[in-house]
Amino acid sequence: MRLLAPICPLALLGLIACTRAESQSGLKLESKLPVSFPQLSNVVELGDGWIAFADTKQKLFLRADLRSGKLDTLGTHVDSIVPGAPPEQYKFPGWVAHLAGDTIALVDFSAARTTLWNEGGKALGVLPIAQVAGNAPVLLYDTVGHGYKIDYQAVLPVLRITLKTGAVDTVANLTAPDYGDATFGTEVQEAAKVFAPNDFFGVLPNGTAWVARGHQNRVDWRAPDGTWKLGKTRDFPRLPVTQQDRDRVLAQVREHGKQFGMPQDLHVEYPFADTKPPFDFALGRPNGEVWLQRPRAEEDAPLTYDVFDGKGVWQGEVPFPHGAALAGFGAKSAIYGTIKGSDGQRTVGRYTLR
Repeated sequence: MRLLAPICPLALLGLIACTRAESQSGLKLESKLPVSFPQLSNVVELGDGWIAFADTKQKLFLRADLRSGKLDTLGTHVDSIVPGAPPEQYKFPGWVAHLAGDTIALVDFSAARTTLWNEGGKALGVLPIAQVAGNAPVLLYDTVGHGYKIDYQAVLPVLRITLKTGAVDTVANLTAPDYGDATFGTEVQEAAKVFAPNDFFGVLPNGTAWVARGHQNRVDWRAPDGTWKLGKTRDFPRLPVTQQDRDRVLAQVREHGKQFGMPQDLHVEYPFADTKPPFDFALGRPNGEVWLQRPRAEEDAPLTYDVFDGKGVWQGEVPFPHGAALAGFGAKSAIYGTIKGSDGQRTVGRYTLR
């Protein structure tokens, strides 16, 4: 049995355009919400200064105005979703996507369904989407009628699903992770190595797709007509995986296992790569930029993002303030981030490039 390393959904997001990042030195905070949350999803920009996101810890779907600080809770969290449940109900709101027009998709990780909303916060219905390649949710959408998901049951093809007809085709293939042996008590299983390079996929509103290649540290582009443009490989420093890194990951595994009844004294070993990859996840823009998050030598160090253009050429780097992480992009050069406070809670801020 193979266990895949968890993949952050943010790494798959195709987002709204912004200006080039060539020679930019950092971010300027324009505004932030006056309230904080235990755990946040990605951030999607709406019209007229509003944003939408989910609190994945308290399991709430939220809409907020960064200018006034107003916060609305959309729909209703319920403990179970029955067949035919109204679209305003959700069990585990985990991801937000923007479709065509003013339609927003809310992906419910527990209910395994996606509901549609307008930017004003009204539930419109449940998105009918063909179930292919297992129960993993579809997180990526373009604005021309497709959803995209990775088939983890095969050798990682990226499947494109036509929403109206249910037709499915393959638009890309991702490189399989590096594997090693993981031990849980007396049981040994094959698992993806922690900190090994991974590929990440994203799609832009017009259907243009990209793949960030973890082993080569490059970004490849697929045009809507199916032609590929391979990016330029960029060298990167190899950060060693330290014992502190290993201890931190195993502590997270044990903490996560508590909710599933895993004994805390169970002997656990995971396979680790010797060095960290060139990036941890990636966010893309329809103007041809993809931002790759560099790994950090220290867990609490500020984050830095490498920016590649639509030809796959490195354009520059953007350092983020301490405690901030990229969560989304918007119009007029807006950049959204989650900001960690001294209490460990996070809020949402809007930045511009300096």
